[in-house]
Amino acid sequence: MIVRAALGLAMLIAGAIASAQGPSTVPTIKARSEQIAIIHGQRFAYTAEVGLVPVASKPGRPDATGGYISYSRAGGRDRPVLFVFNGGPGAASAYLQMGALGPYRAHVPQDPAAPLPAAVDVTANPDTLLDVADLVFLDPPGTGFSALSADADTAFYRSVKGDADAVAQLARGWLAAHRRDRAPIYILGESYGTIRAAAMVDALREQDPALTLRGVLLLGQALNMIETSQRPDNVVTYPVSLPTLAAIACYHHIRPAPCTPQDSAREASAYAEPYLAALFRGRALDAASRDAVATKLEALTGIPRTYYLAHDLRISKEQFRVELLRAQGTVLGRYDARYVAARAADAGDTVGADAFSAVSDRYGKAVIGQLTRIGVADAAGYRVIVRGGDDWRYGSGDSPFNDWPFMARLEQAMTATPGLRLFVGTGLYDLTTTVGAADYLFAQSTLTPDRYHNARYPAGHVAYSDDASWRLLMRDLRAFLAAGAAH
Repeated sequence: MIVRAALGLAMLIAGAIASAQGPSTVPTIKARSEQIAIIHGQRFAYTAEVGLVPVASKPGRPDATGGYISYSRAGGRDRPVLFVFNGGPGAASAYLQMGALGPYRAHVPQDPAAPLPAAVDVTANPDTLLDVADLVFLDPPGTGFSALSADADTAFYRSVKGDADAVAQLARGWLAAHRRDRAPIYILGESYGTIRAAAMVDALREQDPALTLRGVLLLGQALNMIETSQRPDNVVTYPVSLPTLAAIACYHHIRPAPCTPQDSAREASAYAEPYLAALFRGRALDAASRDAVATKLEALTGIPRTYYLAHDLRISKEQFRVELLRAQGTVLGRYDARYVAARAADAGDTVGADAFSAVSDRYGKAVIGQLTRIGVADAAGYRVIVRGGDDWRYGSGDSPFNDWPFMARLEQAMTATPGLRLFVGTGLYDLTTTVGAADYLFAQSTLTPDRYHNARYPAGHVAYSDDASWRLLMRDLRAFLAAGAAH
């Protein structure tokens, strides 16, 4: 059910806020409507709102806007607020909204081999988190309906620190306009958005130390990407990736039966230390030991022993995509290796097009209908992906001695904020941000187990595209929010 509010009323409300908050922080409301959700059999009234908030690269110099699509219930200034965004950089929040968390959800065929229908099936989401938290989907400057001014400091907005600072301003603008400044705050980011989420904790603490930060939730975490990215001589990355390769090989029936992907991943994790020791020895490893390692790797991953012997006992994730199903003439999906695509005859060690891309694109199409449902007149103008150049700055320059300590900074913030907890969720078939990388993150962390939850799901990078994984994810998110309320 939808009852549209008049835009004139929205502008009156915005004007009232402006007189109280000042013109630089007031949202411009594009649309607002009153709606009803049925969640676990219960009826909940909520307000859907689409708006823009001015943000600034320097104090007193607004030179961009950030966008939001929010769903909030009346009453209770202490209700948790969950801020949600995707990654990119350059992605709007359409994927998490339409794939998992919003009041409406887009569906995809559950058989990865099934063709995608022309129309996107969108239905009411019976497990949206609106019953336990207000949901605010944030679009960084330049994405969605937001924009950069002609004289905007693009170097600021195209950096980890500046991007996080701007999105923190956007979040605070929403909180102030809705009088929710003292609500418990949770931040959920996916993919690159996990780096933004970690950096945003610092930005929010600097901008308003009185804010109540209760949780950071990371899906497809990239905080330790500098350690786990596959530079050829980074020997740590190969044992870290091994559980994913073993799980995928089992899924595609390349490993000897019987096996399960979950058990295959555990078996590969158990082999990580002897594998790392062999890689560390390099050319000094004797021939018999080298052969034994190659034989074990073939048993785990399905990649022939001869390949490992010819490639210094290692295979990159990109090479694995090409090699595993070479005999069938297909290439694995990078973001979800359950999906495959035909291998071009001239394909080399790496391939570009991803078999999963058409699936994720459906969420971008679905959000246009959702914006229309809320009452946005120019929904087609919503920018789901804004492609940028290669000039994104991660914060440490180009020296080989620099570090990108995203997890270390988050650990420091969590030490200073005793009630702040961390959730990480990873897809078992994700060849970008792997389950091994998440395990390695916590193995190297100073956090005690009571401060974090490390979950894995039988899906890919966009784990919620798989209905079984989505249900598990929603169960875990509800439990995480409930535990935060108990603190």
